[in-house]
Order: sequence, then structure tokens, then C-alpha cells
Amino acid sequence: MAGSSYQYDKSTPFFSTTDDDDAAFLRSGRRAYESSTIEDRHQQLLEERRKIEERTIQSSFRSIGLLHESEAVGAATAEELDRQREQLKNTESKLDEINTTLRVSQRHIQGIKSVFGSLKNYFSGSKNDAAKMSTSVSGGDLNKEVDNVPDTKTRLAQVLEKTEVDAKSSVHPVERFRSDEPMRSQDVDSILDKNLEDIGLSISRLKNLGLDLNKEIEDQNVLLGRITNKTEDVDFKVQSQTKDMNRILKK
Repeated sequence: MAGSSYQYDKSTPFFSTTDDDDAAFLRSGRRAYESSTIEDRHQQLLEERRKIEERTIQSSFRSIGLLHESEAVGAATAEELDRQREQLKNTESKLDEINTTLRVSQRHIQGIKSVFGSLKNYFSGSKNDAAKMSTSVSGGDLNKEVDNVPDTKTRLAQVLEKTEVDAKSSVHPVERFRSDEPMRSQDVDSILDKNLEDIGLSISRLKNLGLDLNKEIEDQNVLLGRITNKTEDVDFKVQSQTKDMNRILKK
């Protein structure tokens, strides 16, 4: 062909040197495509890593939030148990006073039994007083004292105060995470380390609070047992003394 620049390689008569240039061009394009594919894959992996890190951080914040809620519930329970313990102690104290009064009353009744019938009229006038005494022993004074409970510092209350102070001094986890800036790998590691530390501290506080709550419940069960026994003793004495007074007065 006239004016053609197509050149033949004498050593390979079937192909021209132009064919070699075309092959080199094709290889170059393939390398560029492979390089682009590797870069895209690298970016894809980085994006997947970023999403995993974000999900992990969000999960750690949710865990911290749930632990804080559990601490709040535990603190409220501790407060209620502390108030209940004071009420029970006050109730037991009043029962002790009532038992003392009843023992004195019993001695008086025994003295009354030894008096001759000529004193019957005298004791008849005391009938209403004896009935009122029995009523007051089992009645409203005890309930009134239970409602008026003094504030007393206990080990459980001290643990509760420490829990509340720790909770107030810590920043809410969601607030620490709010940021429009992209996070670097070292930022992610730092956040996760801090969150794991907070989780560990919160679990430790919950464990100690749980142990104290368990101890408090056990102590109150013992206290309830004593109160039950003393209440039954008071009830028996009141009924017995009422019967004695009725016999003396021949009702």
C-alpha cells in the first residue's frame, strides 16, 4: 500500500513492529485497570473497617448506658432498703418498750388477784383503763413510730452515696461520642479503651452494690424474724392480761 508506515520485522515475517507497539499498549491498559481495581478494593475494605469500628463504638456506648441505668436502679433499691431497715429497727425498739410495760402490768395484775373481793368496786372503776391499755399496746402508737423514722448513716447508705457521686461525675457516654469530625484509627482505639475502662468500673460498682444489697436483705430478714417473735409475744401477753382483768372484774 502506497505511503503506508506499516513495517515488517525481518526476523518475524508474519508480524510487523507496529504489532509489538499495540501489544505493549494493551498490556499497559490492563495494568492500569488492575491498579484501579486494587485501589477500589482497598477503599472498600477501609469503608467496611470504618463501619465495623463505628458499630463497635456505638455498642460500647449502649453497654455503658445500660450499666448506668442498672446502677440507678440499684441506688434506688438501696435507698428504699435503708429506709425500711430504720423502720424495722424502730418497730423492734417499740416492741421492746411494750414488752417492758406488759411485764410491769403483769406484776400489777398478780397483785390485784391477791386482793380480797371487798376491793372489787375499786377495780371496777379501773375496767376502762385496763381496756384502753390493751388497745394502746396493739394500736396506733406503734404505727405512728414506724412512720417517723430518723435518718441514720449506714454502710449501705455510704455505698449508695459513693455510687451516686461516681455516676454524677461521669459524663454521659452519648455526649462524648457526638462529633462531626471523622475518626482516625488512634481515635477509635482511644474511645474503645476509655469505654472499656468505664464498663469495668461500672461493673465493679454494681458488684459491690449487689453484695451490700444482699447483706442488707439478709440482715433485715433476721430483724423481721425477731420482730415477728416479739409481736407474737406482745399479742399473747395482751390477750392473757385482758382475760385476767376480766376474771378479776367478773365480766
